[in-house]
Amino acid sequence: MAITIGPGINLGAGLNFISELIGGAPSTVEYLVVAGGGGGGGWAGAGGGGAGGYRTATGFSVTSGSAITVTVGAGGSGSPTSASGSAGSNSVFSSITSIGGGYGAYGNIGGSGGSGIVAIRYPDYYRAASNTTGSPTITISDGYRIYTFIGSGSITF
Repeated sequence: MAITIGPGINLGAGLNFISELIGGAPSTVEYLVVAGGGGGGGWAGAGGGGAGGYRTATGFSVTSGSAITVTVGAGGSGSPTSASGSAGSNSVFSSITSIGGGYGAYGNIGGSGGSGIVAIRYPDYYRAASNTTGSPTITISDGYRIYTFIGSGSITF
């Protein structure tokens, strides 16, 4: 079936391609997955906790209508006594896992490690995700739609 959109302008078989490209769900996304940092140890001579690991890549395949779980790792707690802090928690996006930072050995009172983050982006000419949980921040910038999770949740394209 051809659709006329103006004088002498007809769309035929190419319509399916156009509707998939503009306004459809993306087939791939980019991601950044950062785990929580480790907490520092307690008392004199303590070591600081390690940074949370990170993973990033482009071309991660997504399926329209399928929810993808997002887990944001918490930072490890610092020790207020002569004990080691605790390790940071892992962050996960689908099958991609970043490992939490290691704990600091005991010494001075340790500080807690920072929380992780998961960010997902794709060109903004694709439609917005059909559903999200966990209240991600959604930004459109420089031609990309960006979802930033600082808490766990999910995203469906």
